[in-house]
Amino acid sequence: MNSLATMRRSTTDTLHAGFQEPGFAIEPIPGHPGAYRLEMSGFLAPGWSGRLAAGLSDHRVGIVRGSAEKINASSWRSGFELKSAPFAGNPEGIDFLRLATAESNHKAARIELLSFTMEPTAYHNGSLFVEIKGMDRLGFLGDLLDYFSMRCLFPVKMTIDTQGATAVDRFWLRGLGGSVPSVAISDAMKKNLEQLLAR
Repeated sequence: MNSLATMRRSTTDTLHAGFQEPGFAIEPIPGHPGAYRLEMSGFLAPGWSGRLAAGLSDHRVGIVRGSAEKINASSWRSGFELKSAPFAGNPEGIDFLRLATAESNHKAARIELLSFTMEPTAYHNGSLFVEIKGMDRLGFLGDLLDYFSMRCLFPVKMTIDTQGATAVDRFWLRGLGGSVPSVAISDAMKKNLEQLLAR
């Protein structure tokens, strides 16, 4: 990050030993009006990515592409490209750590999928792999992550991409406490996702 980047660390009390203090840095992407690069790292509580995505959509800011990965039992590393909608405020004034911890009043819209692919946990070191292709819209990612969390599944890794009007998102999902999703949970998720396919 250059010297113009906005960088912030948590102002909360010292975290438990071994936890990396959470922080973020954001800067405009040169030559791309309304586009910003956001990096977040450190201790981020389960469900943080869904809360962040939902909170950003409330600010009329979308996640265009990026990735996030849990690097140990308590810490994450992530980088996202953000895009502000017309007439949205400047994202550099957003407290991203607060968004990642606070529940949003965001009301989920219907999720419409074009296709999805699932691979069993045995192929991905205990994570359930899901690739989603859907009609992109502001709030799509947040609604999708909320959909997973309501089924007690949370990403330990994800990659986000937007190809034209299509969102192409990949998730490696685990249960509460990092547990390996059972075959029954995997089968139920497949049936749930089939119901979201656009007819």
